[in-house]
Amino acid sequence: MIAPAGAGICPQGPYNDPVPHAPVSFLPARAGGALLVSALAALSLAACGSSTPEPQQLVRVTNDEELAEAGSLVADGGLILIEEGTYHGTLQVSADDVTVRGADRNGVILDGQLEASSGIVGTGERFTVENLTVRGYLQNGVLVTGVTDENGAGIARGPDGYLPDAAPDPVPGYLVQYVTAENNGLYGIYAFNRTDGVIRNNLANGGSDSGIYVGQCVSCNALVENNVMQWSAVGLELANASDVTIVGNRIVENRIGITVLSNYLEAHGPTKNTIIAGNVISNNNTAETPEHANGAFGTGIGLAGTVGARVSANRIEGNDNVGISITSSEDFAPVDNAVENNAWGGNGLDVSFTASPSAPGEGTCVLDEGIRTDPEGMGCDPGPGSYVQPAAPEGVSFASVPHPAERPGLESVDETPRALPETIERPDPASIEISPAELLEAAS
Repeated sequence: MIAPAGAGICPQGPYNDPVPHAPVSFLPARAGGALLVSALAALSLAACGSSTPEPQQLVRVTNDEELAEAGSLVADGGLILIEEGTYHGTLQVSADDVTVRGADRNGVILDGQLEASSGIVGTGERFTVENLTVRGYLQNGVLVTGVTDENGAGIARGPDGYLPDAAPDPVPGYLVQYVTAENNGLYGIYAFNRTDGVIRNNLANGGSDSGIYVGQCVSCNALVENNVMQWSAVGLELANASDVTIVGNRIVENRIGITVLSNYLEAHGPTKNTIIAGNVISNNNTAETPEHANGAFGTGIGLAGTVGARVSANRIEGNDNVGISITSSEDFAPVDNAVENNAWGGNGLDVSFTASPSAPGEGTCVLDEGIRTDPEGMGCDPGPGSYVQPAAPEGVSFASVPHPAERPGLESVDETPRALPETIERPDPASIEISPAELLEAAS
């Protein structure tokens, strides 16, 4: 019988932690699931007369093996600190109140090399990721999820085959900030079946589906603020995600800037009470991006089957086809949406309303004056227009999306721990000013 790697090696001192703890042995890279890792660890330590490692408040990561095992070593309330370097695996964390922090945003790179599924996966309550880069994963750069498989691994909708009719209770608390997520096969930053979260000060670039995604939460209580989202099929996507506030973001040079939709692929439709305010949503006409699943292109904001969305104080300019598209989604109708007090310019059409006869909706109002709409003079409760999206140009693989020459928003956090906000307050859209023109100029 061949002994597993590390068997018979007794611990010589504390692992990865300058703070004194009970000695534990170094564990090999994961070779097939959390249960196997736990078994190997127990065998190795039993040979030395020890027990399973005590959870640690500080786990330092310096190589791929340590990255793979860090999630099983960290205690509730602990910190996983990833030192500078390039890593190629996946970090799975299930403990509560854990922070994953890179020592340097640009110097800590998790690169899936188009082989690994996701870079960082968090399933515990009040999970934080900050100050690092994730790129080249086949699915997600960062996945914060409230759904796990039979082995406890975090999963979400899509290739995992998750079915919405078995939606578990959502898991509360998450913060993703100062992360660069580039060239990932589904989503750069993905929050699924979670509540009470903040996604801020990130750069999401080259996502095959979207740069940032929030999905399946009946009352998400989420804040998406001060991010840069560019060169993806969709910059930001919400699906069956209610009570989300999107404010102060720069969403440029995607195929679609923002998509807010309702569907039956996830639980908790329709999407309700979205606030989109104070953003720059501009020039979403970049052909060197992954193709959108429905062939859309040149669109600033798409509202599909949404209820109670408020779009105000945004700068919506230079989107070649349409600034805002409002339509039905399956049998979800657009209801009580409001568009007002935005700055417009250079869109092919400013607003289109194309609800289907089977789900026409009611109460939607477009109150901005002097803009071009279909139907004309839209006002409140318009009839369906005749606008049809033109054919989109051929796209490129997410893996080949170039990195922009200018990389705004790449500030790093300092060493001060970032606590999750105790409460997430939704701003009054009427109190938000239109994004300054300088932000648009920087985005072009």
